[in-house]
Amino acid sequence: MTQQEKSSSEDDIIYWKNIGDNYFKEGDYLSALDAYQTVIRTDRKNLDAWKGVATVFSLLNKHYEALESLDKAIEIDPTDIESLEIKGLILEKLLEENQEEINRLKS
Repeated sequence: MTQQEKSSSEDDIIYWKNIGDNYFKEGDYLSALDAYQTVIRTDRKNLDAWKGVATVFSLLNKHYEALESLDKAIEIDPTDIESLEIKGLILEKLLEENQEEINRLKS
């Protein structure tokens, strides 16, 4: 890859990440998801895009998909506190949502 191609690729990543962030702020989560996934197709190790995908999935109540995305983010940077905190919050929410079923199974 030439320097010019690399620079163009980095510009595309920044462009699509910004597009995703703007859609997210507007509440257009599906468009934000598409933009973040575009970043990931170009840069599989883009921590911010994986966290963006996870956040969108969480807001769309697709918690297991959010957890998968967070696992990718944590794989990229195991020291990223934000990813770990978000994962903890989603796990707590799933536990709360399933507590009645858990109690039923225990009795």
